[in-house]
Order: sequence, then structure tokens, then C-alpha cells
Amino acid sequence: MFEIHKSFTKYDLINIADNLKLNIVYSTDDDKSQIKRKVIECIQNNMGSNLNENNYNLDSIRSLMLYLKKENPNKRLSSKDKDSIITISKKIIHYCKNDYKLDLSYYNDEQSILDDLYGVKRYGDILSVRIACKLWNKQSNKIKFNPIISPGKQKTLDEKNKLKNINNKLVINSGTFILDFD
Repeated sequence: MFEIHKSFTKYDLINIADNLKLNIVYSTDDDKSQIKRKVIECIQNNMGSNLNENNYNLDSIRSLMLYLKKENPNKRLSSKDKDSIITISKKIIHYCKNDYKLDLSYYNDEQSILDDLYGVKRYGDILSVRIACKLWNKQSNKIKFNPIISPGKQKTLDEKNKLKNINNKLVINSGTFILDFD
């Protein structure tokens, strides 16, 4: 019997169903167990079919089942956990902006910075984590850290980047110019 991991909330399941265009009829009055049951029924009725392009990078019902069996990778952090991750990231950013000097930072040794980076890099959806990893990676001859970003957030960042790069064509003319102010 297929079972959905308990870390998925009602709204996570609704977003997955909407994004994957699963044939599920649900109401706002439905609770989590009812939505779970409907998703499971839909999956069992559509075994072997392929999925449309989606934010979750899932291509088949089988990969959806594996995704739902594991813990939710987009599990929401408590505000306390998020604050501590942001604080650690800000300490790393402070170290990097002070020319990578330990005596000007909150750290005593480089190993504690590496430990903190290993701890926070999996929360790449948080902006300060991405900035901390980016600044750390500017050093040469150091271990590079790539933050782990969820597919949905990565798609949003790519779209944002695409919009920034549209019509950014700077034309520089050199030569002698005469400016006349009337």
C-alpha cells in the first residue's frame, strides 16, 4: 500500500496536484487525510502514465510516488530555525566582507566556518544562505559550496534572471561630442 509521508501538508498536496494537473476534485473543507486519500486514488488509477512539465522535475507517476514517500524537501522551517540559519549566514557574510580575516569575524578557526556552511547550504531557498555561499566561493583555493535550492525556487530565480537580462544592451559611442545647452 502506497503511503504519503506525514511531512506533506494539506496545502503542499494541493499545490502538487494543481502543478501536476492531477484529476482531483477537492474542497477547502477537505482535511489533510481526505486530500491524501484523493491523491493516492488518482496515483493508483494513473499508474504508468507520464506527467507534464512541472516545478518538481517529476516525469512519471512512479517518480511522483517516490517523491511523496520521502520527507518533504520543501518542509517549512519554524521561525526559530529560520532565524538561526539566517544568523549563521550573516556571520559567514560578515567574515567574507571583512576580507576573509578570522580576527575580524565571529569565528575562531576556519573549520567552524566550514561546519556552518555544511549546515546551512541545504537551505538554499533562503536568500542569506545563497549570498553566504556566493561570497565564500569567491575565495580561491577553497572548498566551493553550492546551496541546495528547491526546483520551484530555482525556476523562480531563473525567470527573474531572464527578466533582468532582457534589453540590457548598453551601447557606448566614443569620439568627440559637442553638447549645446540652450
